[in-house]
Amino acid sequence: MKNKFFEPNTFKLNELMLLGEAFLLENNIENSKKEIEWFVIDKFQLKLQDIKLNNKKKISEKNKFFFIDFIKRRSQGYPFQYILNKSSFYGYDFFVTEDTLIPRPETELIIDVAKKHGSFDFCLDIGTGSGNLSITLFKEKVVKQVHAIDISEKALLVAEKNKKIHGETEISFEKIDFLNYNFKKKYDLIVANPPYITKKDYKKLPTEIKSYEPKIALTDFEDGLTFYKKISKNLPLILNKNGILIVEIGLENTKKEIDFIFRKSNFILKWYKDLNNNYRALKVVHSC
Repeated sequence: MKNKFFEPNTFKLNELMLLGEAFLLENNIENSKKEIEWFVIDKFQLKLQDIKLNNKKKISEKNKFFFIDFIKRRSQGYPFQYILNKSSFYGYDFFVTEDTLIPRPETELIIDVAKKHGSFDFCLDIGTGSGNLSITLFKEKVVKQVHAIDISEKALLVAEKNKKIHGETEISFEKIDFLNYNFKKKYDLIVANPPYITKKDYKKLPTEIKSYEPKIALTDFEDGLTFYKKISKNLPLILNKNGILIVEIGLENTKKEIDFIFRKSNFILKWYKDLNNNYRALKVVHSC
């Protein structure tokens, strides 16, 4: 790859893109063509139409350096979203770094479920990460105020940046260790995408996830159920009457296990499936 990229004719955009696509495919990056297009659009400030019409246009040495650096990092498995410092969630763009999880489409189910119930006054977002859930709930006019918490100071800095980017002011981000904190207030809506990967399954994760995304946001270092048990235990103390909890579960967490944890609290439970027909979200209603 290195020699081809530095040949004179690779100063042209289309040739760089073709070489990059071939190299990424050789390194098992299956969506290489689209990723290269997205990179060029984002970093070179071009539209897709411009790329197709002017793909023989020469690019600057500076842009060529950025492009080659992208190809090298991506070929080594470095996540595309971290290279761009951008990830899409529910149609909105969010700033992301290695200090936060990359927002995933399955988590959008939490927003869909919340929207079915209209508007909530006060929301708690447990393990906010990049702040994508809190901010999206605001932008979709589901909540009026959010208390978003995370144990990671670095993640909260990312969330604060996203708050500024999206201009949402009614969100307060706070460093809190949920597993060791006693709340003194109740909420109308609680959302959470907790670390649900077991210690055993964490070792089996793809390198692209395990080597770059924050470990504490992925696993509880035990059976993957720690946060569900803590939430269930505290739910009567932190959820208002007629309030709703919506949590995401992983494929390795069985519906039966999670169901048992929350059934003990005498709440009303309803399960939701994702687009792949897998159980992914649980809604718990406080009707007592």
